[in-house]
Amino acid sequence: MSTATPASPSSAATLLNRLIARTRLRHLQLIVLVAELGSVQHAAAQIGLSQSAATKMVLEVERVLEARLFERHARGMRPTFACRDLLPLLRNVMNSLTGCAESLAAAGAGFDGTVRVGAITAGVTGVINPALPAFFASQPHVRLELFEDALPVLLGRYADGELDFLVTREPAQLAPDSQFQALLADVCVVASGPGHPLAGRRNLQAAELLRFPWASPPLDSQTYRAFEALFAACGELPAQQPLSTRSFATMVHYLGASHALMMGPLSFVREGLESGALVRLDCTIAESLPPLGLVSRVEARNRSVAAFQAHLLDAQAGA
Repeated sequence: MSTATPASPSSAATLLNRLIARTRLRHLQLIVLVAELGSVQHAAAQIGLSQSAATKMVLEVERVLEARLFERHARGMRPTFACRDLLPLLRNVMNSLTGCAESLAAAGAGFDGTVRVGAITAGVTGVINPALPAFFASQPHVRLELFEDALPVLLGRYADGELDFLVTREPAQLAPDSQFQALLADVCVVASGPGHPLAGRRNLQAAELLRFPWASPPLDSQTYRAFEALFAACGELPAQQPLSTRSFATMVHYLGASHALMMGPLSFVREGLESGALVRLDCTIAESLPPLGLVSRVEARNRSVAAFQAHLLDAQAGA
């Protein structure tokens, strides 16, 4: 008695050809929405489809890929492991299409080009914000998209081609087609609200700073290592408030409304110091910070990207 041999799985090339020939971008958008919303009905309503049409499209994609993408249950749809593997890639496709549409819309509105920049918070406050007025005055037809986030997130988006360059500290590793150019020297400082009891005191020692609560620097930051080093001789750290944030606005508000202290890069607090919302306390911090700079590709994507990079370099050279 003969036994049927199971069909071998299709190759990646075969699956790619099927996707190109049998699916549309709407199929991919729908898969992402169903996974995010957990419901074909809600996903269909969001993109203007009937529930029956959306259900048919999901089944079409599953047939093309020869894999179940969702587990059906009484409360909706749950992504399978195969679907979860696909979702980051599908989101990248949709994000790329969104970027294409935004670039075309910007060109249609008369802009010369779009520049997509990622920056850590210190890069925004210390490098980008001071440079924007003069840049837009000289380049009024350039559209800037600015994304502020932690370095690991920014490096991922940069590697995926979503960002043209970064304003950050030098990463441990760079791709062969990228370079780091230092822009701004930086140091750690201790700051408080203007009404703090230590404001205006000279030559403060760690023991005096120990008596006040602190907003903790992010635990994964170089600033936190400087924070620990400041109090090493005391044998203990000061009381730390349950607040750890990279948000400049949140920190300014919190320090102004309390007797808490904070340690942060000068590039991060400079705007608050200049406006009078924060006060720099007079104390010595031995730990130094690496400079802020540009992580960029050796060849800029377009003239607008090159123009903004040159502007940032020139602005810091003339500072």
